[in-house]
Amino acid sequence: MRRRLAGVGVFLAAVAAVAVVVVVSLHLHPFGARATTAPARTTGPTGPTGATSRPAAPSITVASLGLLAAPASRIAAAPFGTDGALLMGGYDSAGSPTNTLSSFAVSAVTSAGTLPGPEASGVAAMLNGSVYLFGGETSTIYALSGASFTVAGSLPVATADAAIATVGNTAYVIGGYTGASELNTIVAFTPGAAAMTVATLPVTLRYAAAASYGGEVYIIGGATAGVPTATVYRFDPATATVAPFATMPYARDREAAATLGGRIFVIGGENAAGARTRAIYTLGPSRGIVRLVGILPRALADAVAVPAAGGIIVAGGTDHSGAPVATIYALKVGSGS
Repeated sequence: MRRRLAGVGVFLAAVAAVAVVVVVSLHLHPFGARATTAPARTTGPTGPTGATSRPAAPSITVASLGLLAAPASRIAAAPFGTDGALLMGGYDSAGSPTNTLSSFAVSAVTSAGTLPGPEASGVAAMLNGSVYLFGGETSTIYALSGASFTVAGSLPVATADAAIATVGNTAYVIGGYTGASELNTIVAFTPGAAAMTVATLPVTLRYAAAASYGGEVYIIGGATAGVPTATVYRFDPATATVAPFATMPYARDREAAATLGGRIFVIGGENAAGARTRAIYTLGPSRGIVRLVGILPRALADAVAVPAAGGIIVAGGTDHSGAPVATIYALKVGSGS
């Protein structure tokens, strides 16, 4: 009898261990998870705190909105029109930059003209009601005037693969790549004034994502010398200071990010091995709490995210094979957020 009871105990322990492994795998490896929500991960200003008491995670839905005219990655985008977005340039299926300028509204993509030249890996922002395009393979800052672009200024150097966020009427272009070296600068641009470097990052940073909340800028992931990071930095424009704020569950670059409903959403990305992810995380700006809250229909990196229509528009990017995609998704936050 003792041997039978011991055997049963060993069996139950094995079952419990397998269950724990499955649960942990679904949370920490969302590349193949089917769930649309997941348990929260709590972090403090510099990393995991181990806390178990936290607010309820938001309810996330992901829906297909439409398609770009052609697959593209590393698109520049800014809010435009009524709950829409203006989509600029990007790399095509052959890896060449394009001069495509498209307007997206509701579920339709329409041509809005062309860029002054082929451009990819630039960033864009809406400032004082006008759309501005920054860098890419050059240092030029363009302003959209009607259906054409005019030169509005210049970044200190050619800047591709940067992150961007806006606070008030100022855009901050963060990190990037000159074509020869990575950047550790934060460059501020306000319409009517010259672009200028206002702060430096602790490290050079390429392929990061950024979003603003409460007058501060949060810089997420990115890579230094080709090595992705999990660090989230917080930049305070009022004091021109940059400090580590939180840690994402995994080191990744090439994510997209946008602020919605008091949370920063971090979408997709790529790890050091080149694997794309389907994960959607939220970062709480007040306490640095990070949660896995949703799963994309496909693994995605190099996409662009724009707050619009009470949600977030996610356009283009590269799939698990590295090929550009034409998909446009809508991320919506339920009432439970």
